[in-house]
Amino acid sequence: MNYSTEFTIPSTTLTPPSGMTTSTTVPIDFNTPDISTASANKFASESTTKDLISEIKMTRFNISNPNGNLNYLKSLSIYLKTTDMGEVLVATKTNIPQNISSLDADLSDVNIKEYIFKDKIQFRINVVLITGTGASGDQKLKTSQTVHVKGKKI
Repeated sequence: MNYSTEFTIPSTTLTPPSGMTTSTTVPIDFNTPDISTASANKFASESTTKDLISEIKMTRFNISNPNGNLNYLKSLSIYLKTTDMGEVLVATKTNIPQNISSLDADLSDVNIKEYIFKDKIQFRINVVLITGTGASGDQKLKTSQTVHVKGKKI
């Protein structure tokens, strides 16, 4: 199953603090908008139900900047959450290379089936930003996720 969403890093967070001209690192959290899982429909189309699902694991978490590079990102941690469950770490990336516009995060080996069973999910992305990299304007990033469902057919 594939999901995607966008979130924006405001330009104000990419500007060095007043009086500082050199780049600094700043940790900050961003929440994606709610993402509809449509899991019941997706399971039905594959002739299964949530009762027959044994495991759901993330197999890909990609972040891309369609309009530029990711030079202002130093590292990130990605958490999956829903309104009535706690959050779980699903992916990280440390030491993000310069001059790339897309990256695949390193995935945690965690079963997220109870989250995908919900109607909506959300990601909290904790990023360490590098200010003063010359990024101008708000940066709209796209996230794409793929999850693998392991279960039995009806």
